[in-house]
Amino acid sequence: MISTPRGAPRLLTDRTFGPYFFGNLVSNCGTWFQNVAAAVVVFNLTGSAVLVGAVSVAQMLPSLLLSLPAGVLTDRVDRRKLLLSGQLLSASASGCLAVWTGLVGVEGLPGIWPVLGASLVLGVGIAFSIPAMQALVPALVPPEDLDLAIALNSVTFNAARAVGPALGAATLVAFGPAAAFAVNAASFLVLVAMLLAVTPRAVERSTGGDRSVRASLSYVRADRTSLMLLVGVAALGFGADPVYTLTPPLAEAFGGGDRLVGLLVSAFGSGAVLSALLVGRLRRRCGQRSLGLAGLVGLGGGMLGLVASPNQTAALVFLGVGGAGYLFATTALTTLLQQRVPEDLRGRVMALWTIALLGSRPVAALIDGALADLTSVRVAIVFAAIVPLVSAAIVWRDALRVL
Repeated sequence: MISTPRGAPRLLTDRTFGPYFFGNLVSNCGTWFQNVAAAVVVFNLTGSAVLVGAVSVAQMLPSLLLSLPAGVLTDRVDRRKLLLSGQLLSASASGCLAVWTGLVGVEGLPGIWPVLGASLVLGVGIAFSIPAMQALVPALVPPEDLDLAIALNSVTFNAARAVGPALGAATLVAFGPAAAFAVNAASFLVLVAMLLAVTPRAVERSTGGDRSVRASLSYVRADRTSLMLLVGVAALGFGADPVYTLTPPLAEAFGGGDRLVGLLVSAFGSGAVLSALLVGRLRRRCGQRSLGLAGLVGLGGGMLGLVASPNQTAALVFLGVGGAGYLFATTALTTLLQQRVPEDLRGRVMALWTIALLGSRPVAALIDGALADLTSVRVAIVFAAIVPLVSAAIVWRDALRVL
């Protein structure tokens, strides 16, 4: 007998999934306090978009280098305990930076190195958290609720992007960067508390077989559908990077200040959150595969519209369009991948997902920052927008055979 899937209200009030969802939402909001404060501090100290991009590189490089070992651990150890460890490490990094900045002020820091160092340690925590987080979701809900649970898990990132930057910018303006870093540290501890309060359902994993990274790579090479899904996810990470790296110089180009940085990022997240209301209806009407392709096109088109925006209002609108495309594509592509992957490989394959989404960002941040410094911020955004559009074209070419 197949159980009827629950709706979002019932899933959010579930005693297992609900606390995880709200803890994850708070943690993701706190990360945006850190991102906005770090970007503004570095840009104010240096005036360089490349060095702002270096903060993103420091935070995301561990995801590129450590996600595969983290995926192996995810398939071998208790996934909740691994996630708890990653969150505590990230909390310590943000907390130390908050204390240091609070004691000496931004002007008393020895350049941007404390910000880069804290971002690097925070990134290590993220690298070990995300494969465990993604692999844990199927253990928090029954199979019939997995689709919606993955969509809601994606919503936490995008809802945080909607409110976190604006709140982070307001905190930065009112209380300074130390307060923003402290909020981020506290937000990790909220998720820790929520994880301690839930008990994931038992998921059977075999004790034999190939437990190496090589097994996940072989699986993806043999399964072209999974490979193409990961290509689409990587394009999402690249196409969305201007929201992280280029908003300080973009705000300056529009004649705005630190508060506009938060509003620009929030517009992207707001578009994602509002579009989440349509995900279920669109998924039923056109299917996950078409929704993923439409999302890639929406992200690229929104970024191109941002480049052509004559004023701040138009820029906010097009960033909202891009955010909607990002949410559609992330939800669809991740759901399709989670539904395909065997349980014994889930941690390692989701580590590849992490590399695709977050590991692409250090490369994107360096390219975007360099193009912005050498040419203009609008040229850099055009380059980033082309990536999801080309990815959509590649996937569409193989759609009948692959997706």
